[in-house]
Amino acid sequence: MKLNPGHTLTKFDRQLPVYNWLYPLKGQDTDRFGLHSAHDLLDVSAIRSRAFYVHIPFCETICTFCSLNRGLGSEGDEAINRYVDALCAEFAIKSRIPAVTAVPPRVVWFGGGSPSILTADQIRRIGAAMHEHFDLSQVEEWTVEFEVKSTTREKAEAFREIGVTKARFGLQTFDPEYRRLFNITATLDQTHAAAEMLGEYFDHRSFDILYGMHGQTVSEFASDIQQAIDLGTETCEFYPVNHLVTTNTLHTNYRDAGREPLSYIDKMGLTVFLNHYMRSSGFQLYNGHGYARLTDPGTEPTFVSKRYTNAYHEYCWSHWDDDLVGFGSSAVTQTGRWTVMNDEARASYVRSIEQDRTVKVKVTEADGVPYERGLVLGLPYHGSIDKDRIPFERISPEILGRLDELIREGMVVDRGHEYALTELGWTWYVNLMYYLSPADDRRILDEFVAARDTNPGLNDGVRSTTPVRPTGPRTRRPLLPLATTERTGCGTGCGSLAKAG
Repeated sequence: MKLNPGHTLTKFDRQLPVYNWLYPLKGQDTDRFGLHSAHDLLDVSAIRSRAFYVHIPFCETICTFCSLNRGLGSEGDEAINRYVDALCAEFAIKSRIPAVTAVPPRVVWFGGGSPSILTADQIRRIGAAMHEHFDLSQVEEWTVEFEVKSTTREKAEAFREIGVTKARFGLQTFDPEYRRLFNITATLDQTHAAAEMLGEYFDHRSFDILYGMHGQTVSEFASDIQQAIDLGTETCEFYPVNHLVTTNTLHTNYRDAGREPLSYIDKMGLTVFLNHYMRSSGFQLYNGHGYARLTDPGTEPTFVSKRYTNAYHEYCWSHWDDDLVGFGSSAVTQTGRWTVMNDEARASYVRSIEQDRTVKVKVTEADGVPYERGLVLGLPYHGSIDKDRIPFERISPEILGRLDELIREGMVVDRGHEYALTELGWTWYVNLMYYLSPADDRRILDEFVAARDTNPGLNDGVRSTTPVRPTGPRTRRPLLPLATTERTGCGTGCGSLAKAG
């Protein structure tokens, strides 16, 4: 990926086709450690903020855009009940590990899958086990992901009782054809009813909208944006579809529907359009893809709002001294240079806890503590970072040099006490995450993209963002007299555009 210097919107020659990843990426997998020995490696003495993540890997239907760890399940299934028992047992097991209890969490996130597939009794059992085994007195935000078909008042009340403060649900799109291509089986009536009902139980609601789908037009996207605004939630999240990791089924659906992939220039155009649409409608960005409904948007000194933040992302991976503790199948614990992933197979995760009272783990050791994480993730994703959170003396000259390049190119500004993104920088925030990463991490991302590109079932758009330029010799055209220019209706704007080009 090359940086395009000068006055241009297309600051990079290509767009990265992945939008989020765990950091650090580099490291060596090892099977030398079990659950307890792996956690004995974790040095949490410098950890400032911690997040808990709890994974519920069951869904009533499988969406074709989703590649997360999940499987089919229905409310009341014995497999889900056994999983809940195993999850509560994992809380008890890990509560006896000093590295897990040394730092109380500031945020909790229930993800999936569909946590709302749980019964109200199972929700209360999980909550009771967490409160019994961990100090949750410092939790500032507790989020749960709902699927609207399985959302009921009884479940919402149970989640609120255990401490949940924020409800999220996956809406994805209002467009009936894309909902069919995504295998979304909930009705829009169910979606509207769930959004209204969740507002009675939680102070904060949010939902996801996807865009950049094959064949999507600006008109179709504008309809989705306006309907998302009209839903009335406090925030909403807009994600470009990560087609590189979606299922082959989605791409088959696109092909059968005659939907061709968008180029990444087209997707960037949708992103810029989205930002102006939302800002003109009373919203302001609060991270790379989230918008908050504000009474006076755009009045802050930075492009990205500081009046609201997604606390989970703020407290688990924005800085080198944040960490994450995961519970459930495939859940990740990440502290310093160590990443510990729970057993990815749901059945063996449950069986291992039932039979051996332990969890099989996969351990990865990075080259060192990721002191640069605040610049790599925190700044691009959250829009700013205080300089006192950056240990400059421990960050490589290569990364600091790249930061200086971004400042010179107008994507980042030095505000004295902090670095902040400009609107131009936000447009390319994913590329900034890549560009500020160490060389080894960039190589791993490049290899991942190359490996996914070998899948014949995936059909992605052209990623080059370099503007088309004439290939033959350029002939300088004579300037028209000013009066002639005015008669054509061009006005002085044409001169500005010519200079900008």
